[in-house]
Amino acid sequence: MEAVLIDTNVLISRIRKEPRAIAALEKVGGLQVVLCDVVVAEVLAGSRNKLAYDATHRELTTQFHVLPFTMEVSQHFRSILAHEARELKVHFADQLIAATAMAHGCALLTLNKKHFKGIRGLKLA
Repeated sequence: MEAVLIDTNVLISRIRKEPRAIAALEKVGGLQVVLCDVVVAEVLAGSRNKLAYDATHRELTTQFHVLPFTMEVSQHFRSILAHEARELKVHFADQLIAATAMAHGCALLTLNKKHFKGIRGLKLA
């Protein structure tokens, strides 16, 4: 089954039940929805305390397949840094998320397409 990696903003907006996130997820309805280590880390970084951290970690890792950070992700990341990062002024975490999607052959579902447009080889959902 083809997979789509969801960006942190989609995940957080989904948790908040925001209509635009729900609509975006409905658009990719037949695809497997996955996360990556960077998205999980960004969400966990916002935890209020250890109890919230543990509950959120458990929820994310049981509800979603989490794509690992691999050498191929690292290679894509360095390519983005070398070729696109300076002109696009893309945030470091977004570069890692894009690299993960590319390395694992996934489209990326984001609510901030402007952050990712111009990254060669990245497919947006």
